[in-house]
Amino acid sequence: MSTPLAPLHGPDHAVPWPTPPIPGTVQITFWGTGDAATEFFATASDASVRMAVETGPFEVRVLREDGTSGADLAPVPHACLALGSIPEAGTYRLDVRATGNWGVTVVSMAPRA
Repeated sequence: MSTPLAPLHGPDHAVPWPTPPIPGTVQITFWGTGDAATEFFATASDASVRMAVETGPFEVRVLREDGTSGADLAPVPHACLALGSIPEAGTYRLDVRATGNWGVTVVSMAPRA
């Protein structure tokens, strides 16, 4: 099995999106080609999942540490930008099935100090 993809932090690494980053949020991004799994990452709140897909089909599963589903995201049939959500704070990893290049940015509220 290949090495899990490490996260890139901050808006400079995020999937291009038509709106600027929202103040007080954290962006965690993964870029890959083809099938991949990511390292675990934590969100301090519910989160949006922004996806940039170069070619379809593209499917991503959001998995909790125990392997159960953390969110149900619709498959993406072709190249596009797509949006999904993770309904609650937690620790997750992404399991991606893809045929081409892709990017996923998870946007959540920053942890409170």
